[in-house]
Amino acid sequence: MRRITSLVLFLVLCAHVCEAKDLVVGSRVNNLLISTEKVVYNKIPLIRRDKDYSYFDQKERVIKGIIARDLSRTDAEVTVTDGGVGETYVRLHLKSERGKGLNYLILIFTDNK
Repeated sequence: MRRITSLVLFLVLCAHVCEAKDLVVGSRVNNLLISTEKVVYNKIPLIRRDKDYSYFDQKERVIKGIIARDLSRTDAEVTVTDGGVGETYVRLHLKSERGKGLNYLILIFTDNK
């Protein structure tokens, strides 16, 4: 019993260490992928990188889901600052941890019509 408890605690600790702060807003289920972009900014030692990413749909389709996946698995943060789900545009603010770069895959979904 003690070995099982130790193993479970070890697995939970590993999952927590490998956890990244991905942004998932809305839904991608039964929706059409309309944009895929990779956002990469190099690291600068001791500096935190802050960048904005904007997407405007030329066909004015309403956004139903947004996923911003941290490919580097760091403690970077992404927030929606303008638009988003229910709008035809979105502005995301990406903020790296100190001394690290940004490496995100951003996926945007709309109705499958």
